Amino acid sequence: MKKKTAHIISHTHWDREWYLNSKYTNEWLIPFFDNLFKMFEKEPEYIFVLDGQMAMVEDYFEELDKHNYNVNEHKRKIRKYVKQNRLFIGPYYLQPDWQLLSDESLVRNLMYGIMAAKDLGGAMKVGWMLDNFGQISQTSQIHDQCKLEGLYVWRGVEMDPNDVQSEFLWRSPDGTSIPSMYLLDSYRNVMRLAEFNDIMQARVHDEIEKLTPFATTSHVLLMNGYDQEMVPDDIQPYISNCKMDTDKFRVIQSNPEKYIRDVMSENPKLNTLNGALYSGRFISVFPGVMSARMYLKLQNDQQQKALEKRVEPLSTLVWALGGEYEKTQIKEAWKTLLKNHPHDSICGVSIDDVHTDMENRSRVVNQLTQSLTEQKLKELCSLIDTSKCKDKEVKLIFNPSFQERSENITFENGAYYVKNIPALGYKIVEGSDIPDGKLVVDGLKVSNDLIEVAFNSNGSFNILYKKSGKLFANQGIIDDRADTGDEYNYSYPDKDVIISSENCKANIVVVEQSAGKVVVRTNMVMNLPESDTDKHTTRSTVMRDLPVVSYITIEVDSPIVKCKTALRNTVKDHIMRVLFASGVQTEFANAGSPFDVVKRVITIEDYDESSIPEDVKKVIVGAREAKPNTIFLNREFVDLTDDKDGLAVFSKGLPEYQIINKDTIALTLFRSVGWIAKEINSRIGDAGPEIFTPDAQCLREMEFEYAVYPHQGNTEEAEVCQLSNLYNTEIVCFTTDKHEGELASENSYFSVSDSSNLVKITALKRSEDGKSVVIRGYNSGESASKVEVSSLFKIEKAGLSNLLEEQNTALKVAGNAVSFDLEAKKIFTLRLQIVREDNQVSDDCDLVYEYDRKREEFENFEYASYVSQEEIQSELNRAEALKDRSHLPMWRRTALEAQLSAILAQHRFNEKRITELGYGLNEARVQRRVYDYIKKFKDPDQK
Repeated sequence: MKKKTAHIISHTHWDREWYLNSKYTNEWLIPFFDNLFKMFEKEPEYIFVLDGQMAMVEDYFEELDKHNYNVNEHKRKIRKYVKQNRLFIGPYYLQPDWQLLSDESLVRNLMYGIMAAKDLGGAMKVGWMLDNFGQISQTSQIHDQCKLEGLYVWRGVEMDPNDVQSEFLWRSPDGTSIPSMYLLDSYRNVMRLAEFNDIMQARVHDEIEKLTPFATTSHVLLMNGYDQEMVPDDIQPYISNCKMDTDKFRVIQSNPEKYIRDVMSENPKLNTLNGALYSGRFISVFPGVMSARMYLKLQNDQQQKALEKRVEPLSTLVWALGGEYEKTQIKEAWKTLLKNHPHDSICGVSIDDVHTDMENRSRVVNQLTQSLTEQKLKELCSLIDTSKCKDKEVKLIFNPSFQERSENITFENGAYYVKNIPALGYKIVEGSDIPDGKLVVDGLKVSNDLIEVAFNSNGSFNILYKKSGKLFANQGIIDDRADTGDEYNYSYPDKDVIISSENCKANIVVVEQSAGKVVVRTNMVMNLPESDTDKHTTRSTVMRDLPVVSYITIEVDSPIVKCKTALRNTVKDHIMRVLFASGVQTEFANAGSPFDVVKRVITIEDYDESSIPEDVKKVIVGAREAKPNTIFLNREFVDLTDDKDGLAVFSKGLPEYQIINKDTIALTLFRSVGWIAKEINSRIGDAGPEIFTPDAQCLREMEFEYAVYPHQGNTEEAEVCQLSNLYNTEIVCFTTDKHEGELASENSYFSVSDSSNLVKITALKRSEDGKSVVIRGYNSGESASKVEVSSLFKIEKAGLSNLLEEQNTALKVAGNAVSFDLEAKKIFTLRLQIVREDNQVSDDCDLVYEYDRKREEFENFEYASYVSQEEIQSELNRAEALKDRSHLPMWRRTALEAQLSAILAQHRFNEKRITELGYGLNEARVQRRVYDYIKKFKDPDQK
């Protein structure tokens, strides 16, 4: 039997923000790096991994600069240790949540991370997915296209309990497979060895024995680190020169690249896992994070789209026409947005201050993207000849999509139906076009040639799909139930009270009617329990009104019913979902995912805990989901189809769905909870710090957009992926003055088509080296397709590249078009070297960027108490009760969490009081000055 080699990988997992915000954690970086450099100097063979991310290095440099250190000197140190293969940095910019982000956000995270690492000696050549909450299906293909050799992964993996392996092949839907190291007993199994050196050898031996049954080779992985470890573990004196070796194994300090190469050098027979990994059986994936603090997900979705569908396409187009490409500003906007993407941040599982910081970052990104969009619209507009337009104020539209389309367009002074809007181009609008079909309104029944929509008294609606004659009844019912969980997991109470809008009476009125669209407004009030009660076991009997206003739009020539719902969440501890009953009997749901359409089984059998062998139980650490997950990710759509009929639900930034009653799509609008983590019914074990977070109750006004699409055929035949993408790609509207220019009244600059109509485009940008136009997308279908890309610009050279934009395959240019074969589920990045035009671009024209915004009047509906004195006192009491145990190692964490929670609760209460007192003081000061002038006429103290 071959002697085992135990590889100890020393590392830190650096949560930039979680139970503290980055203002505090960044202060730890200088002492951390000082300790690391001292360790490197003390132990010439010492090796360390910086959590696979570059943001902590950038934050370190900022802290050095803030404290007047020589930043370049410390950069040289890092570069030296990286080149010596002792310090491993990258490949990510940040440790993101992979499910909740757009396709392009995931690519930019890797691209910017690898670029930043390259400047400091080079990026680690493996993926490092230590603690993100579940894995997407295309993980392997994405990493492979970034030239990474393998992956380390913990959460989401599920294997046959009787055939668990600590290594496996992970295959993406396109067939790409890469070796993956399963962190079966976490990323901390031998943390702080040297601190307890008297039992160090026993701990190492014990871990080797526990992991050996699952190892496929003679190599065993031991992870020596934990969250925010400030002092690297001084293990070298105890393992160097074979000090810890036995006749059965040797112990070495290793690195992630070496470990994977050593494992694969033995040609092990590995099991293959396919696609998304999202099981909480062995370790939690926390499905509730997809709906915790939904307002953050919505803000992020808006800013991702601002960059991907406005700023970059417009900037690329203006650059191709002869203008500048603001690479620095665009990169700064991306990096600022990426700082909202770490798993503890975008998942909404941190203290309130962290998420306040995120909203502030979102506002900064919004200002950057809005400024860049307006600038590029002005520059484009300056080239368009509007001198012959009949109106003094000229209306223009820009289509970011690569498909020609017909849409209803809204300007401040009116709405228009516009046909044949050029693909990736613009058009002057001088009036409404005549639709092919007709809209008919008959009371509360609206129909076009494809569908008939009839409204029910409760605000829901029935859709008759005329082609098949199938009726989809009671669409849009709102379901509200208790959520006694925390930021990580939804949880049911011991006794629930479920309330549905089915029994509500809605006020329903047609508010807009034209040849192009009909808009119906529904307004209702739901009377809901104010909070949970009796130690989170049931819902309160104190009731409070929650207003819900929806706008349902039926458009001519379209089977899609669009919905926009605004509400003021006035109550706490609940989850609100909107329901779409399909009547379709099927075993699977198809849903969008980054670079993929994922098919998931609807009915999932319960776990058989007795089937887990004892040796597996020994290595399972951390919280677990008590039942199989039935809550899943949808990116832009979820579809139920029996291949004959189907019902799809599109959404904008609402990532969570569940199939209930076997045929009903439940789309989550938001969850309202009050703790980072606590003891709950739906999870085994603790997930994080028990800290009070009143902002997670989402007591605020929110707006949600979604749509319903009845169809025939399967998901591919009905072009669900493409239509949901169009729904999420809004036309840009703007007005300008009359002026002369070189460009015609409309133009299409790029278009993409494919033989199956299954290709989705995710990016149009200038290449990072500034030489080419980059178009990225993927084949969402199950079969290969022929793709053709054409352009108004002359194409000199074309080629396919990897995600890092390094060209691999040259393509033949035919006229101003290129074509290529694209395998099923394949991601492509196309580089086009074009002949740029030599136009004199300027911003010397009037321009108004149009927004379609309206705010509902909800002021008459009062919120439940944000933070009460009773809640503060409860936290103070908890902190005081644990105070005497804070010196005990097994209680210190809990005691300090309670103290921090009490301080933060008081802080949030005081913030609200400061706002109220400040408003009152301002009014009092004004009133006092007024009385200086009227006291001559009346006594101000007399009523």
